[in-house]
Order: sequence, then structure tokens, then C-alpha cells
Amino acid sequence: MARSPLILAALAKDAVPQFDFAQVKNLDGGASGAFDAALLTAKSGEHFVVRMANSASAGTELEAEIRAIKTFTPVIRLNLPFELSELVGGTQDSDGQRAMVFNFVYGNPIEISRVEPLSDLTLSIATSIAAIHKLPVELVQNAGFPELDPASNLKYRVSELDRAAQTGKVPPVLLHRWEQALEDASLFRYQPTVIHGSLNGQSVLELDGKVSGVLHWSGLRIADPAEDLSWILGGAAPELSRNLMARYFEARAGADSNIWPRALLYSELELARWLLHGYSTGNQEIIEDAVGMLLVLTEEVETGKAERLHAAPLAASIAQAKLASEPAAPAIKNDELF
Repeated sequence: MARSPLILAALAKDAVPQFDFAQVKNLDGGASGAFDAALLTAKSGEHFVVRMANSASAGTELEAEIRAIKTFTPVIRLNLPFELSELVGGTQDSDGQRAMVFNFVYGNPIEISRVEPLSDLTLSIATSIAAIHKLPVELVQNAGFPELDPASNLKYRVSELDRAAQTGKVPPVLLHRWEQALEDASLFRYQPTVIHGSLNGQSVLELDGKVSGVLHWSGLRIADPAEDLSWILGGAAPELSRNLMARYFEARAGADSNIWPRALLYSELELARWLLHGYSTGNQEIIEDAVGMLLVLTEEVETGKAERLHAAPLAASIAQAKLASEPAAPAIKNDELF
């Protein structure tokens, strides 16, 4: 049974006794009820969020997020173009379950399909993602977060595709398409960077036409930066994808030219991952949903609407074409992050 907002407010008061709360409101705590959460308004006007995990896996996720946000020093935070959550207190209920209180990050979820290609928001999304990828890797290494090199990443992706193929639900045309991409070693020549690991329209917030905050840092690690771009290429219109990628290359000049096709590959493999999730949880509705999306992608591949997945300087040429016709945007300097 979900904990009521009043119970969460009482726990929050125990965690941060220096604040008096005048109002409490229920919040969506995550997919499948993984968390109980409430928005608290202090008498001072400040807003806070209290969260409690509802399962062992959710508890692990919450602990990882706390570790991640503690990794960001005040100097790092100051030089990022968005706000992050900050832990302000914690306590336990009578069963020993932890209740954690964070500051509230203002903003609204982003529906990427509705973002205008030439908007300030497009530029802000690109520069925000680039800023994450330009963070010093030592920051994450010293905190003990995972590190996945290209060879390990490729091995993991192949294993995941094999498991999806064993369901018998992935159309042969998609299996062939993905296997060819994964066999192209040149596609996976990249320098691992710090990545968020869970970027989507719910974790990236916007306010007044710009990215205001980035949430849900439990996936923080050193890996392929293309992972953080896959949610855009998987849901945005072609014009938006190209313009946003152009701005990304502008803000992060050292990005490898094949980050585009890898991001597109990862966005497609998310369908296989969704299918596997349906099987692992025994949820027939999820399985049917995944199969339906796989069939739509199959049609796009067969009709030539889907972009090819191969190593090519596509992203670089797109960036050059865009930059030749549009004003330059300010880039974040590496030394500003230290």
C-alpha cells in the first residue's frame, strides 16, 4: 500500500526539523509505483521532495542516485547549465525504510516530439547533454561508478540482442539490421565519457524555453555518449534530430562522427529491451506493445524510411551544414568544469 502524503510529510519533518511545512501534495514517484513521493511547501516558501523506495531494486536505485548527486561538487554544479537535486536530509520509518528529502528542481517534462527544431530549447538540450559528456571522467571514476569500454559495451549489446532473438518475436529484418551494425567494428570506435545514463523527457526538465534541471542520476557512469542521445533520435522528427545534433557537435567539438548512427541503433534496441522486460516480468501487455513497435520499425526499414546504421561521417556533415547556415552558439569550455 502506498504511503500517504501526510505520512511522508511527517517523515520529512523528522529528517529536516529545521523546516516547517505548510502544504503537502502527492507526486508521481516513478514507473510501476517504485517510489512513494510527495511535494512539500515550507512556510518559508521553499519546496522539497520526499521519496521512499517500495522495493529492494528501487532502494538500490535511490542509493545510487544519492551517491551520484553527492559526487557533484559546488564548483561543478555552478558550471553546469542546469540544476540538479541536492540531498537535504534523511530518516527512517518504524520498519527501517529510508525517507530522503531533496530540494525541488523546478521545470516541466519535455515532450521531445513537440520541440521546435530551431528553438532555444533545442540549443539548450544539446548544450546540456554536451556539458554532461565534458565532465572530467576522474569525477566519476573516483566515486566508484561503473566504467564500460567499447569492447564491453559491444559484448553486452550482442548478448542482449541474442536474448531478444530467442523470444522469436523480433522480425528477421530487424535482427539482420542490428547484427550488421554490431558487426561493424568501426562504428564502435569512440572515447567513453561521463554519461547520465537515463536521459528522457521525464529526467530533463524545461522552464521558459530552456533546460532548467536534470534528474534521476542513478545511471551515472563512464560509457558511450551516444546512449544519452538515443532518446532524442528515437522520438524526434528528422529536422529536430539534425539541428539538435548540430548544436551538440558545436558544444562538444571532440565528439566522434559515428555517435549519430550508434544513438539511432540504441534507440531501436530499446524496443528489444522493452520486449525482454515484458518477458522477465510476465507482462503480456508489455510484450504485445513491444511487438507492435517492432512491426512499425520493420515497415520503416522495408520501405526505406529508416536511416541506415553504418559507420559514416554523417553526423559531422550534418553539423557542418547546419553551422554554415545558422548563428554560432556559445560552447562550454572544459576548464570551466574544474
